[in-house]
Amino acid sequence: MNCKKIPLLGYLFLLPLLANAQVTTSITIVPQPATAYSREGQFELKADTRIYFPEGKKDWETAAQYFMAVGQTSTGFQLVAQAFKNPIGSPRDNAIYFIPDESVEQPEGYKMEISPTYITVRASTAAGAFYAVQSLRQIFPTEFCSPKPVQGVAWQARCCSITDYPRFGYRGLHLDVSRHFFSVEFVKRYIDLLAMHKMNRFHWHLTDDQGWRIEIKKYPKLQTVASCRKETLIGHNSELPQKFDGKQHCGFYTQEEVKEIVKYAKQRFVTIVPEIEMPGHALAALSAYPELGCTGGPYEPATHWGVFEDVFCAGNDKTFEFVDGVLEEVCALFPGTYVHVGGDESPKDRWKVCPKCQKRIKDQGLKDEHELQSYFIKRAEKTLAKYGKKLIGWDEILEGGLAPTATVMSWRGIEGGIAAARSGHDAIMTPGSHCYLDYYQSDPGNEPLAIGGLLTLERVYGYEPIPDSLTEEQGRHILGAQGNVWTEYIDNPAYAEYMVYPRASALSEVVWTPKAKRNWPDFLRRIQVHFTRLDLLGVTYAKSIYDVKSSFSGGYVSLRCGVPGTQVKYTTDGTEPKGTSAGFYSPLPLQQTTTIKAVTTQKGVVLGKILTVRFFVHKASGKTYTMSNQPSQYSGGERYALTNGMAGALKSWNNWVGLQNSNIDPVIDLGAETDISRVTTHFINNKSAWIYPPRSIEVLVSDDGQNFRPVAKKTIDADNMQGNSLETVELSTPGAKARYLKLVAQNYGTIPPAVAGAGSGAWLFLDEVQVD
Repeated sequence: MNCKKIPLLGYLFLLPLLANAQVTTSITIVPQPATAYSREGQFELKADTRIYFPEGKKDWETAAQYFMAVGQTSTGFQLVAQAFKNPIGSPRDNAIYFIPDESVEQPEGYKMEISPTYITVRASTAAGAFYAVQSLRQIFPTEFCSPKPVQGVAWQARCCSITDYPRFGYRGLHLDVSRHFFSVEFVKRYIDLLAMHKMNRFHWHLTDDQGWRIEIKKYPKLQTVASCRKETLIGHNSELPQKFDGKQHCGFYTQEEVKEIVKYAKQRFVTIVPEIEMPGHALAALSAYPELGCTGGPYEPATHWGVFEDVFCAGNDKTFEFVDGVLEEVCALFPGTYVHVGGDESPKDRWKVCPKCQKRIKDQGLKDEHELQSYFIKRAEKTLAKYGKKLIGWDEILEGGLAPTATVMSWRGIEGGIAAARSGHDAIMTPGSHCYLDYYQSDPGNEPLAIGGLLTLERVYGYEPIPDSLTEEQGRHILGAQGNVWTEYIDNPAYAEYMVYPRASALSEVVWTPKAKRNWPDFLRRIQVHFTRLDLLGVTYAKSIYDVKSSFSGGYVSLRCGVPGTQVKYTTDGTEPKGTSAGFYSPLPLQQTTTIKAVTTQKGVVLGKILTVRFFVHKASGKTYTMSNQPSQYSGGERYALTNGMAGALKSWNNWVGLQNSNIDPVIDLGAETDISRVTTHFINNKSAWIYPPRSIEVLVSDDGQNFRPVAKKTIDADNMQGNSLETVELSTPGAKARYLKLVAQNYGTIPPAVAGAGSGAWLFLDEVQVD
């Protein structure tokens, strides 16, 4: 019989401390621990409290020193940390112990016991000890997160027993520094905040069309030319005519600064995943070395956003010399396992007419340009392997054949992750529907400019990274999930934090906490306490938990805010609601189209932003319908958005039904034979976002829901529509009478060459089908 030895200390504290323990709701840790039991009593941190870490273990000392540093900062105490020899005897009073313990099986897990006289942290790795510190700093009063000493606080921690470990090994947060450059100081702060949430990967997007942000000594023009664009777009990319600020936007990180940030991250047990884009998103690099493009240039760093057809030439051997030289220096700077090579949104237009690329296709026996991209990525993979690294790429790297050891980052939905896992490859889930933190997080009318979309805090929290369609074995290839922060419209640190938090707090619980432990109402309770911590840290964050949610069904409007203790106030006369306005207690009947303004209050104080919604009352509002295909999560995914009484907005994809490469064809059951004189709907025209007008919209009616007869049709000149617009389509149907109404909006089809999304299926977005 082989028994592991447990240090004597474990027997001394474990049994008495578990006595009278109970599951607690008073501990407000984010992310939620696996198990937490509270007991009577408090441990008080004092100026003479001693912190002990194991002798000769530098990384354990790092974890202990981190606690000592944050403790000194907030309390003003001159705390002392010192080494001990493991195992130790009876614990001393007024002490905090960090104890290596191989019986803690999870590499990043920990067990923490807080008694009135001492605290013990047990883990098998220093990373586990560090995550215990992050929990401990949240058990102490919220002022423990203060960046300066706070007077008059009793620094007490509730006695408890915690066993905790992460659900996933990869818990990531991404930052794009190419579109807008961020300082070394902010990058460190960004790492501090993600580490506070027990995330362990920082995906650093360093290169793109708009700027190259890392020093490569072998290629100095990447610093002198590629790191600087002449100006930047003002407003949204889809607004025409485009306007620019006329100001240079420059910046890159020297290799010494990169080393400094890597060291800083390591001290917080965060591994940096650098991203060097290839073969697309390469305009900045091509501007410095135009011979690496198919046309030879001239090129310049992009001044607006989107996908550009000039990419690295895959038929040019100098391109691969460049890739090798760049990756050699990158690999030397970053000690982590992975290097991300992008691989996304790489148009094939140049390759199709490039003699060198066509020769490469022929010489290598490749089938087409997609296989040429696969060839490119596989060469990058071999280069990385030479330097002891593994490759990660966006899910486009699946096209044309996946590199043998590549890990897929699934962003265009979950399909890429599913395909990778089924083929035995690892995947990291980061679908736009749940993980793109550059999307709007509440009503776009109340929010700063963003790229589009709508990703609420509740939606992030509800994400499940392992798709149901995978077997248990396949599911093990899902390494975790990551929040992405693209910065086309995020140009300063405060706005970056506002877009990230608290949605990253919610995502941290998705990737850390056991699935069965996640509970949205309880998260709402804990996140309000967490807001106090973020306030003390000076974080600019969104208070979207106080947003009013609305729905319209059966002629009644419902308004709600899920935060306990709050009250929704509203008006219907166009005035702004306030603490003394009418309160919502039961569904409101609407007899006619009405604009409602609503806001969340607590004890008469307005907490959130005002929601303004115009509810359309018509013959189809609140009715159910069927469709050939269900709406995509990309467009919000609401089941009955076409009859929910709410029109879509141009800035947000909420209240829209969206399908890619498919018609939208609802069959609406009006409930009884109904006179139909007019049908009105709207669509989005935003080709830069792959959202195209329909080719046509047709209305048909039926008495039995099976046999339909056409009553109206409108053809739309989709090819010649430009810009970003919300378009209205009205179809007159005089004399029509039926129980069932079918509307068919014909999808545009395949996106034409030389534009964003070329070769992919177009998206079609439709909103309320208004029947009069």
